[in-house]
Amino acid sequence: MNTKNLTLLIIAFCFLTGLSFSQQLEDKRVKIEITVKDGNKTIIAPVRTATFSFTTSINNGTSTDGTEKKGQTKNYYLSIDFEKPNIALLKAFMANKNGLDGQITMVDSYGKMPSRKLEFTKANIDSLSDQITADYTSTYMSIICATLIIDGVNIE
Repeated sequence: MNTKNLTLLIIAFCFLTGLSFSQQLEDKRVKIEITVKDGNKTIIAPVRTATFSFTTSINNGTSTDGTEKKGQTKNYYLSIDFEKPNIALLKAFMANKNGLDGQITMVDSYGKMPSRKLEFTKANIDSLSDQITADYTSTYMSIICATLIIDGVNIE
């Protein structure tokens, strides 16, 4: 192999390696975190994905005394997927039966996507799932909360 071909091969290898490395950096450019207040302590945990949902249901039923009972129930849910369990966060939720206040923030380090902020109050764990395998771990938490504010908009 002559020097010209070897030089082209080395340049191509460096180019492909650089593309692969920059693609890995691109994947982690968005930072998502959950922050909760536990007394005087602030707990911050990295989040892989966060999903919110809001439902309103109409209650049409009869109370125990036989009178008709009507009303509306609003439910706010946050579903959070963590790459690894955060024991301090789990302990805080388990210790605070009246719920925790906090927020989930998303920031794009390149500034190409708008930042997001989900604020919640009186949050409690509705369900918890922890997956442990030989080469992968994941913790999934479903949280129900009393109020939800998304990017400054009070969801009602």
